Amino acid sequence: MKRDVSKYRFALPNDIWTRTLKPPAFAVLAYLQYRHCRKFSSVITLEELTERTRMSAEMAKACVESLINHKLLTVELVPILPNIKGGKFFTVPDEVFYLRLGHGAIMVYAYLLCCEDRRSHQCHPIYKTISTAVGLSINTVMKHINKLAERQFISVERTSYIDNNGMKWNGNNLYTILPIQQVVDAFYQQQLDRLENTAERQRVTKLLREQESPA
Repeated sequence: MKRDVSKYRFALPNDIWTRTLKPPAFAVLAYLQYRHCRKFSSVITLEELTERTRMSAEMAKACVESLINHKLLTVELVPILPNIKGGKFFTVPDEVFYLRLGHGAIMVYAYLLCCEDRRSHQCHPIYKTISTAVGLSINTVMKHINKLAERQFISVERTSYIDNNGMKWNGNNLYTILPIQQVVDAFYQQQLDRLENTAERQRVTKLLREQESPA
């Protein structure tokens, strides 16, 4: 039976945004929190950490050291976070680390999840608010928003409003968090399409070489 990925989520406290973490450190902390919530028995390797957070080994090691120094990780790499059950928190799909998203986009996505209305699955923070929360420039945030939309993590609706003088103005973007199963299905379909295209190119290349070879 197909695994229902929507049921596999881990929690992060809302006050994680007060820690002023940079995207690489946030992604490392979030991934370790995911492993902690799932009670992985295996010891995490540097290769696994770099693969899941899409960063270099040097960057991952620096993030771990920084998180330990700021008392957000134990030396055993267990996250030190507030008691989530007793406070406000949001949840992140486990699959976010298996879809080659990158640490910057992971953090922007997580912030939108934190802002999300759990009933409508929508939110509308302005670029400046997102930029301040994730520690990235507005232009970089916009690039990550576009990437998330292209990968079907979210949909983006441009809104507008009429002021008291009858003038029409652009409003905040309205973001809708799309079902994670839809994201996963689209990702693996893209991988299959890429493999098929590669196989077709190889077939055509082989055929051309055979035609060019002397009889």
